[in-house]
Amino acid sequence: MKVIKKYSSLLLIALLFLATSCEEKFNEINTNPNQPNETQGATPALLSQALRDIAFNDFDEWNGGRQAFVASQQWAQRNYTSEDRYAFRESVTDAFFRNNYIWMNNLEKIIKLNTDAATKDKMASLYGENKMQIAVANTVKAWVFQLLTDSFGDIPYSEALNYVANPSPKYDSQKDIYDALIATLKQAATDLGNSSAGFPSGDLFYKGDTDKWRKLANTLRLRLALRASNVDASYLAEAQSAINDGVLDSNADNAQVNFSTVGDPNEAPLYAAFYTDGRNDFTMTRQFVNLMKGLDDSNKSFVNPYNGIVDPRLAIYRGPSMSESRTGVPYGMPDADTKAFVKANSVISYSPALAQSDNSIIIRANYPSTFIDYPTVCFMKSEVLGWDANEFQKGIIASCDMWGVPAADRDAYVTAVMAKFASASPAQKKELVLTNKYIHLYTQPYEAWAEYRRTGYPKSLVKPGEITAVIGGVQKIFTPVTGKESGNDIVARFLYPTSEFTLNKTNVDAAATKIGGNSHKTRVWWAGGGSQEGIN
Repeated sequence: MKVIKKYSSLLLIALLFLATSCEEKFNEINTNPNQPNETQGATPALLSQALRDIAFNDFDEWNGGRQAFVASQQWAQRNYTSEDRYAFRESVTDAFFRNNYIWMNNLEKIIKLNTDAATKDKMASLYGENKMQIAVANTVKAWVFQLLTDSFGDIPYSEALNYVANPSPKYDSQKDIYDALIATLKQAATDLGNSSAGFPSGDLFYKGDTDKWRKLANTLRLRLALRASNVDASYLAEAQSAINDGVLDSNADNAQVNFSTVGDPNEAPLYAAFYTDGRNDFTMTRQFVNLMKGLDDSNKSFVNPYNGIVDPRLAIYRGPSMSESRTGVPYGMPDADTKAFVKANSVISYSPALAQSDNSIIIRANYPSTFIDYPTVCFMKSEVLGWDANEFQKGIIASCDMWGVPAADRDAYVTAVMAKFASASPAQKKELVLTNKYIHLYTQPYEAWAEYRRTGYPKSLVKPGEITAVIGGVQKIFTPVTGKESGNDIVARFLYPTSEFTLNKTNVDAAATKIGGNSHKTRVWWAGGGSQEGIN
């Protein structure tokens, strides 16, 4: 990353040299013609623009679908499966990295306007206390920075958004970034707790409710601390402290950007992909579907912890038009094998030919983008408390309610799961909680991907060299694209953007060397660091 202004220019240049028609819409939606310029100082508009940009683009068919959705093995592609096998498109990864920094400029502008002696009094008089506005902006920035560092490892942080002073920002270690974000969120929660009112407009999360923002800051601190505890158990004390300070405590606290209806900018990103753009590229993997059906996988000797229990959320995920007999697509097969399987089998399909009301809620125009939610909090609290049954049950109930599972189906499912949990060993309890958390995180693919990399659950995911399907008596082995190998586990991180090696080469080269190589095999800090090659 060289400078944000230079990135903006490069983005416009890139639009003139599109290699394929398939990528035209991707580059189009990743420009930001509505971004407030340097002379605009309406901080509510800056906040709403940042939230909308993140909510649309990081959850769309490109940044989400062709990256984390397939990396987490919740989705497989029906037509072009290269990304499923880790040949992620450089243009997508570059834009994902670059644009998230660009969108954070709006949040940084809020902070500057509320700290600059020439503007801060005006900001306070128009839009609320300076400390409140700064705390909200820092909370959203923390979410974005965690997304980026969890995806790449070490990234520009301390020098990243001051492009005048630091045109070639250094890469900070992921541990240092985590520690800084925890401290920032702790201060943000304190300031929000002492604020009398929130933003009068522009708050797409909570409509100015500072107590909900305070709980969000603590919740993000909990998530950071719990993830860091995977490599350093001392962070568990920080996780417990965040819980004690007050985290999200109902689905009414969920941090979501709610889309509304057909038409830009109000339609949801996956609706735009399937209906507006007419794509039909993605479906649930067979591994994910069978996990939710309570089935084992003899191909990889996987014993389902929910064996015999059908998850009622599956009916919601696949949509009312898809019958129970429909299957998912085996993950990670080459194009020809995948197309042949789809042609020969009755698979779950999010077809744009179906009416919205007949299709899954996840591709309807009003489907929200969820940044973090209460069910996730319950699963995290269960873990911090040693796989606590009460928090686990609350998480399942809240997840079913959030997804709209009918009460009778929810209650039957909870009864069956908790009976299994009651007789489980500690190791089995861990697997039940973390597997259910992964299932819940459908449409939060970066979190599902991160949770697998942190915990190794669910065990249903297919690793390189394992059998993903047996078709016509022939074993289909999951094999990443040559040159994109991930060792003997799933992809551990994204590769640093190619643009970084042009614009910020000294620093990105140093970062790649420090983390153990710019490879899909190299684990991020909280996953243990180093290479996955030879690690069992």
